[in-house]
Amino acid sequence: MGVIKRKIISFLLRDFYALKDLDQTAFGEELHKLKIRKKMTSEPAPKFKKAMNIETRNIGKYVYYVMRSRKKSSTRKVMYIHGGGFYSEAFKSHWEFCARLADRTGCEIIFPVYPLVPESNTAEAHDMLFGVYREIIADTDPSELILIGDSAGGTLCLSLSMMARDNGLPMSRELILISPGFGMKDLSKEESDRLEVIKEHDFMIGQFPIRKIAELWNGGTLPVDYRTDVTLGSIEGLPKIIMFSGTYDFLNIPARRFVAKLKAEGHPHRYIEKEGGYHVYVLSKKAKEEFELIASEVGN
Repeated sequence: MGVIKRKIISFLLRDFYALKDLDQTAFGEELHKLKIRKKMTSEPAPKFKKAMNIETRNIGKYVYYVMRSRKKSSTRKVMYIHGGGFYSEAFKSHWEFCARLADRTGCEIIFPVYPLVPESNTAEAHDMLFGVYREIIADTDPSELILIGDSAGGTLCLSLSMMARDNGLPMSRELILISPGFGMKDLSKEESDRLEVIKEHDFMIGQFPIRKIAELWNGGTLPVDYRTDVTLGSIEGLPKIIMFSGTYDFLNIPARRFVAKLKAEGHPHRYIEKEGGYHVYVLSKKAKEEFELIASEVGN
């Protein structure tokens, strides 16, 4: 990534990281004010509405979008769960990636606007996402559906699939996880040393206040299960998993741990790790090989 783009991203995250040293109560309050001040929204920008066919659907008090290409169509569907640290609305990069994927493969993109912290928590988010998944799977051949998510959205793809499995719903064909947001705990000495090196390069989430966000996300009253920590959930019965991570990503350490779990349990998977890759690097237009791999999985 270029120096200018790094500076832009660092500037955009500056106000958020300025809150990280506040106590828990003040952190939640100021985060809420920041989101109002920044007028955060997941609504697609006018250029996407012009270039694509986008429909808005309601589910309870929430919405999700259905995006289709004007150039190409197929029977394939992608439920895309955007990242943003469980607090941020979707970014332009999420919509750009989805638009490129829809144009490239003709797939239909289902894009949920799920509830976030500090206004909501994991229970409401999972209920909403489960409702969307249930609507999709009711009239979709499971072999035609793929779940894709980046960062926090990658984690939610996993936990949503666990929730669907435990409620007897059919599984999607596969899960594609882009820099998924697993928690950091009980690091070994080697992992701790490596983490300090990664922090020197990870300009995006190297300072992320994981514990503060986690407390808001957990809601304070929920049992500890895969909705609060997806690594506690069983991967048995889940679809094939394709996962991307970069070595300059703060979350590369828990990503490697998860891959070790997949290997140990013999779960079908493919892991792509990019040397020097930053957090969610796959969303960049420069990640051509990764995009082609994803498009091939969706289109075939």
